[in-house]
Amino acid sequence: MTAASPLRTGAAKRLAQIDAALEAAYRSPEAELGNKPDPLDEAIYIILSFQTDLARFGSTWSRLRAAYPSWDALECASAREVARILRDGGLHRQKTRTIRRLLAEVRNVAGEHSLDLLRAMNNDEAERLLTRLPGLSWKAARCVLLYSLGREVLPIDSNTFRILKRTGVLSRRAVYRRRSLHDAIQAAVPLPRRRALHVNLVVHGQRTCLPRAPQCACCPLNADCPKVGLRVSADKHVPMPIAISVGARAAIAEGDARL
Repeated sequence: MTAASPLRTGAAKRLAQIDAALEAAYRSPEAELGNKPDPLDEAIYIILSFQTDLARFGSTWSRLRAAYPSWDALECASAREVARILRDGGLHRQKTRTIRRLLAEVRNVAGEHSLDLLRAMNNDEAERLLTRLPGLSWKAARCVLLYSLGREVLPIDSNTFRILKRTGVLSRRAVYRRRSLHDAIQAAVPLPRRRALHVNLVVHGQRTCLPRAPQCACCPLNADCPKVGLRVSADKHVPMPIAISVGARAAIAEGDARL
């Protein structure tokens, strides 16, 4: 039995419209996101991004690199000291454990703290290696492929998932943790547009289509957005997120926990 597509009918056309509107609004300001050209740097940067905003994990990254100019130095440091440095970014103990496990496994696989061996691999080979490393999911792997290796892939983060749910691109039953969702969205976007669309979706999710208080009045997608999963407040006439169960929220969080 074939699984139902996570995309709704007409998703490719709607994605193209969203791409055009967001590009006109934001002009893909990639420098704001701070992603890294080195693949191991990028993998750790994405782990730091879990359940926090861009400003917080950007400053956490800066403190981490100031304290440990090399990944060798970080692996030799005490977990308590690393966690202290990561504290302001949230989930500091979990992120410390994940990063230390990642560094140990990278050294085991590559013989050093480097993921430059990915450069000689095709996309499928590189993604398989990355997703076998501690803390890295399909989204994280595709961020490394996109930003560090220049590959034409489309990472699906929680911002993208939320926006595409609200705008009706995804079905109501689409599940973030399924590989089929990540692959279906990526396949629906032309290769040359994947990088810019990813950047614009992340920026849109950070600035405008917020998880709890979406700024619909100033949203470039507002006119054609069905606002799936939002309800209108009777007194303020402002879209408000519909409450989701603890289990559903945990599922989304876990999907991005392996960033």
